[in-house]
Amino acid sequence: MKNRKPIVIASLPIRSPQDLLKIGIADDADLVEVRLDYMDNPLSIEPDLLARFRDRIIVTIRDRSEGGLREVDEHLKAEYLSRLDKLGLLYDVEISFVEKHRIPYDGKILSIHYISRLPTKEEIISRINVYAEKAFVIKIAVNNMKGYKELLASLLEAGYDNIAVMPMGSDPLERIALTLMGSKLIYGYIETPTAPGQMHYKEILRIFRCIYGS
Repeated sequence: MKNRKPIVIASLPIRSPQDLLKIGIADDADLVEVRLDYMDNPLSIEPDLLARFRDRIIVTIRDRSEGGLREVDEHLKAEYLSRLDKLGLLYDVEISFVEKHRIPYDGKILSIHYISRLPTKEEIISRINVYAEKAFVIKIAVNNMKGYKELLASLLEAGYDNIAVMPMGSDPLERIALTLMGSKLIYGYIETPTAPGQMHYKEILRIFRCIYGS
């Protein structure tokens, strides 16, 4: 077991600007992920409004190919994320999006989601090596296909101290187990799961209190 306590993130679907008031519900989580792709227009919230919660939130806007709910204009999304960066906000963005649009990624969460296939360890390492030094966290998510446990475990032994791995659609306790092996982040939900395999964030906190103490 790794001694480092993982970062607990409570995920919150944002369907209207009023939902931002729910961020305070999860004040015992380390951070709150605000999923703007649950809105009809995910880019309609002014970045200055999000900046009021700068120290508490991760902004995430996923399109359908990334497991999100909406198609989002890529160029407008790139401009929006660049505005968030100038305001000092943390966001989660796909590595492929960074590669295509050259948006800022220093100190951000960079993700790769494998929805329909299981990559090799070598393929993942070749993708993340360029970004790992400057990113806050590199996050790898895969569906529960044959061999996924071995793949995720091997990534945690690859020598990165800022990597997070998570299976989608598997037993939620597997995410707990992976944090004990060194995965830096774990996501739980506040109201409804935003990804397959999530448990309520308060249940995660309860388990971690048993493991790490208060």
